[in-house]
Amino acid sequence: MKYRIDNILLTLLWLLAGILGASFWFYTIFSFNIFSAKHWEYLSYLQASQSQIKSTFYISFVIIIFIMLFGLYVLIRPKFRKIKLQKPIKTYTQNTEKSEGMKAKPITDTDSSNLNKLPETHQSLDQKEYPQPNLIRPPRLNIPNVNILQNADRKNVKTTSNQTAKKQQEYPEIKEIFSEAGYIVKDNPKINGEKTALFAIGTNENLWIGCVDIKSSLLNSMISKLSAIFTDTLEDIYININGFIIKSDASDDQEFENILTFASIDELREYMKGNPNPPLPKDDEGNFDAYSEYIDTVINYIGKY
Repeated sequence: MKYRIDNILLTLLWLLAGILGASFWFYTIFSFNIFSAKHWEYLSYLQASQSQIKSTFYISFVIIIFIMLFGLYVLIRPKFRKIKLQKPIKTYTQNTEKSEGMKAKPITDTDSSNLNKLPETHQSLDQKEYPQPNLIRPPRLNIPNVNILQNADRKNVKTTSNQTAKKQQEYPEIKEIFSEAGYIVKDNPKINGEKTALFAIGTNENLWIGCVDIKSSLLNSMISKLSAIFTDTLEDIYININGFIIKSDASDDQEFENILTFASIDELREYMKGNPNPPLPKDDEGNFDAYSEYIDTVINYIGKY
């Protein structure tokens, strides 16, 4: 909605500038005041009496109107969002004709006859220079089954521990807090090698990103990377990024204006109760859907690089 107001103000400013420029031009060149009713009456009298009027007077009108309409088109023309992502890597396959041409030719009878005609001295020399070694197969090792079972148990313990660690990194309580506050929760991407605990969007191009038990400088670098991507891929659209950290001890940590610090999840819940997501206007539903799809594209892109 704020971008429509900006377009209206720019349009009014351009029209005022065009009218003042036209007034200055006609008054200087033709001594004609476009704001005077008497001058317009005199012009209509000359046209009715078929008096001769300079052709440059009408040409000036046409040129000024064209300039004003062209300027309005430049200001109001729709601007589409462009996402600049890395180009896919091209894979090349070998040509089958070349690969078939590189195959070894079969040995014909004439070749075999030539081989048979080799002198016996060369054959004897080859046998002397390259004697065949006597290969002996080593005895088979008998590995007890206890070690195999122990290794299998260790693998199971590692997989279960990894699964529990992944579940803890998801932080479903934080997602539930933002869902109750009216925000739309997205998948948690990895940014700069760090796993996020929350990635949610709201109305008016708001974005929330949260982490647990990391330094504020790391979260600030994540926000800087997202801001760089938004600046490169969007035109005339600003996305407000809000960050927070849940950390019990933040006394030695650096403070940033765009990052909030909470001592626990309960403290975050109390804060979000007082700052819910504002309702979405009906005329802005299409823009919000496009904004949500754009964020999904950024999540898929940033998770690969």
